Amino acid sequence: MQKILEINNLNISFRLEEELFRAVHNVNLSLEKGKVLGIVGESGCGKSVTAMSVLKLLASNAVIESGEILYNGKNLIDLPEKEFQRIRGSKIALIPQDPLNSLNPLYTVGDQIMESIRFHSKVSKKEAGRLAINALKDVKIPEAENRLKEYPHQFSGGMCQRVLIAMALSCNPEIIIADEPTTALDVTVQAQVLDLIREIQRQRNTSLIFITHDLGVVAEFCDYIAVMYAGRIVEYSDVRSIFKNPLHPYTKGLMESLPSGQKGELKVIKGQPPSITEDISGCVFHPRCQDRLEFCHRTEPGLAENQKNHLVSCYLYS
Repeated sequence: MQKILEINNLNISFRLEEELFRAVHNVNLSLEKGKVLGIVGESGCGKSVTAMSVLKLLASNAVIESGEILYNGKNLIDLPEKEFQRIRGSKIALIPQDPLNSLNPLYTVGDQIMESIRFHSKVSKKEAGRLAINALKDVKIPEAENRLKEYPHQFSGGMCQRVLIAMALSCNPEIIIADEPTTALDVTVQAQVLDLIREIQRQRNTSLIFITHDLGVVAEFCDYIAVMYAGRIVEYSDVRSIFKNPLHPYTKGLMESLPSGQKGELKVIKGQPPSITEDISGCVFHPRCQDRLEFCHRTEPGLAENQKNHLVSCYLYS
């Protein structure tokens, strides 16, 4: 299977008061053509930072210290910003998590979609308008010709998210990064938006990176899962293997914390995930781990293959 994107040994730090603190540690990921990769974990674990590094949309105090991000064999980290602008939005697009704050309230929806199309495609304004209408129709917005002239405040939250999906799809990208795209939506609208993304992804054979903390969504949506904790990939495999046989104690904890429909107390992972300013020796999960061994605090385990194509970072399987 063709690998359209590869992240190799990626390390990202943030500069806080003249000191660097590591937020992403030696992350290795790959995305195959037409597949969906889910990145899951608690808030602050490095999911979005990893994904935003692909688009070069990191905060101003972020530093990519080492590693490479290969898109069709080309290292994106080394590309000048002017050259990268031709890739961002055209070849690799983003569906952000907050639709109301991601659209400019001063411009019509049509102007915002058309701006992206004209920047990347160099077509006339009339042609850009036609393509924008088609993009709105693709995401099932009724009366697309009329709604193109409306402003974001005239749309509901779910419709605004559809507009962002239309914007991401308007230039037919090869890769879409969906950063928790349903966080700000109610449950019913979430399901509609997820169904829409999945339908379009399959129709166009687009590769998708899906960032979420919702394991239920991952189970139905993704082909592969990378579980992140404290800036590290602690488990990686296809979705069937991880749900059938989770290996890492953190992954098991996430699974057990899902509501099962049965009465009784909901299980939780005790403790809190560490801050990037904390220096934890050994396995970063050991302070919260119920299965820790006596030497887990000494040396950090590496990500290794325990079963075929099932990687885990844990001494229980060494």
